[in-house]
Amino acid sequence: MSFSRRQFIQASGLAVCLGSISSSVRAESVNDKQLPIPPLLESRRGQPLFLTLQNVHWAFNGTQKAEVWGINGSTPGPTIKVKSGDDIKLIYSNRLNEAVSMTVSGLLVPGTQVGGAARLMSPGAYWSPVLPIRQKAATCWYHANTPFKMAPHVYNGLVGMWIVEDEESKSLPLPKHYGVNDFPIIIQDKRIDNFGTPQYDKEAASDGFYGDTLLVNGREDPYIEVSRGWVRLRLVNASNARRYELTANDGRSLYLIASDQGLLTSPVELKSIPMAPGERREILVDMSEGGEVTITAGQSAGFMDRLRGIFEPSDLLRNANVLTIKPTGLMSLMTDKVPTQLAVDDTQITTSIQPRTIQLHNSPPGINNARWELSRIDLVGKQNGWERWLVTVPTPQPFHIEGARFKVINHNGQKPTPADFGWKDTVWIESQSELLVELKQPSYSHFPFLYYSQLLENADKGIVGQMEVTPLE
Repeated sequence: MSFSRRQFIQASGLAVCLGSISSSVRAESVNDKQLPIPPLLESRRGQPLFLTLQNVHWAFNGTQKAEVWGINGSTPGPTIKVKSGDDIKLIYSNRLNEAVSMTVSGLLVPGTQVGGAARLMSPGAYWSPVLPIRQKAATCWYHANTPFKMAPHVYNGLVGMWIVEDEESKSLPLPKHYGVNDFPIIIQDKRIDNFGTPQYDKEAASDGFYGDTLLVNGREDPYIEVSRGWVRLRLVNASNARRYELTANDGRSLYLIASDQGLLTSPVELKSIPMAPGERREILVDMSEGGEVTITAGQSAGFMDRLRGIFEPSDLLRNANVLTIKPTGLMSLMTDKVPTQLAVDDTQITTSIQPRTIQLHNSPPGINNARWELSRIDLVGKQNGWERWLVTVPTPQPFHIEGARFKVINHNGQKPTPADFGWKDTVWIESQSELLVELKQPSYSHFPFLYYSQLLENADKGIVGQMEVTPLE
């Protein structure tokens, strides 16, 4: 796009106005950029956890409040922490004016408790699942999975973090003080108008929604202040379609310690970490020496691109900063070296391996030439069964399986990079990937598990399949 003379004059005037903001206003803006830490909800003595889906007022830029969707008064919603072995009662209450369903991606529970179409909550309705927590420590996320409306409902703000703890993870010398040295980092990109309100255009997002504003916990370009030592970041890519490549602006290493389904066997030292929509990572950053560091997600848009964004929607991020970490000079309690072993993976394949061919299609949208039908079961497996899925996509996109975990065997015939080590439930597929899938939980014809494109606009088009997993006898 080229600028007309009139548009250039308008843009220049706007730039001059922006440059003339008083120092006092700028100082206030900086103060508002501290990373919001979602409240922590923990189940104690069997008491239920209440999650209210409602309209909230939120300032994405720290100043202008807009009405959006949220949970318990904030967007993203509170962080839920549970212990492996517990049975957690949730009470969802829908105070929105639309029917909504919710799920916890990464939580391995039976199909009756996973959410989705069979658990759709009308306005004013409730849903009270009891979730058996029977898995190792992991960072999961809960979010809307309303059939054919996943993209706008997640974009509107129905997301939050879910942390599973177990005794092994608690005993490791890792940062574990929530909001002190262990931080939830929920990443979304949005398109914010001049009044601070997120805009979503379904028609313009036919190939996936991409915003121009990068938000972390609902705030643009935030910072945290930490004591010197190790800092743990629990990362969730809650964006509809955008994939990120996270790096430190000073080139320091990032230590990957966990993937979607929990801790790796040992830390992996990386210079950059990819994050596809729906993926979770846990990383450690060494802040024992040096000054502040900024975690970035690529290049920010240039000056001319930002000016163009004034007059037409832009897919370029105005600011690609994810988080700035500022050491305070005080020594942390967590200064030990990262343990060389984090977890023991003694998983044994106990059954024959069932092969599957899964082909995603864009036109017409669907999987294996079939568009999502709520009344149809597309494949049947067995609980605790092992399967080999060969997943092919027409264009690069993320792929997710409910009720299961998998390891990446290869991408396009090549061994996975260290970023794809460990047990996963979501993966970025460029063309074709081979997955070793373990079906951990049972599901039923009326309560099936879904497997789908995690590019949410694709899922809403019907690039989704339904799976019944017969329970153990």
